Amino acid sequence: MKFFKVEKTKKNGILGLLFVAAVVASFIAGGYLATNNLNPWGNKHYYQVLNANFQECHTLNGVTGCSTEHNVLFNTGALYVEQLVTRANEGFCTPSATCSFNFIAMSATATAPTAGEGSTGTTTGTSSGDCGVAGGTGGQNGAELTANGFAAGAATTVTDISGNSPQPSTVVKTFTATGAQSVAQSCLVNQAANAAANRVNLAAATFTAITLQSGDTIQITWTLTWTWT
Repeated sequence: MKFFKVEKTKKNGILGLLFVAAVVASFIAGGYLATNNLNPWGNKHYYQVLNANFQECHTLNGVTGCSTEHNVLFNTGALYVEQLVTRANEGFCTPSATCSFNFIAMSATATAPTAGEGSTGTTTGTSSGDCGVAGGTGGQNGAELTANGFAAGAATTVTDISGNSPQPSTVVKTFTATGAQSVAQSCLVNQAANAAANRVNLAAATFTAITLQSGDTIQITWTLTWTWT
């Protein structure tokens, strides 16, 4: 009887150890899935996502229509934002009221840009910060509008994020035509002056060409969605 009692006690102890081991293994495995780290008390993985979306609403002869189009966020534009956050030195202009992504530029260029095209500085064979000229003369090879009321300018309304992730911020500007003008593209840029060394084009969107007459308006809305954890 004593022998049986000892064996039963040992058996119960082994089962208890196996249960504890299973719980610990489960905890570590769950921690790995959540953090991609075998040490659940170690580094956590944080992320943030920047997403840009575009909408235009135009009024022609008193009739209003709107469209939401696919847009491109340029690699070089994203690099500008990243370096500004991590280094406080993005290589262009110092952030201020005259150097921030609250400026909207327009173009009649119908050629859609691609994310990999250079979107900074004066126009070269491979890059340009002008709207409609991403990739330079070897890319879109278009032109930014500077006349008929469509010169790039600061947003009339900027709404900041507020609250928990995810949150949108909006940049809105209304252009009023002072003469006949076709528009087919909008860009979110960091300053008003085009053909400038410090110009950065963050994102661009092409849409079905619209011809505005003097007095017609088009309202451009860029929405930046911020996600963090």
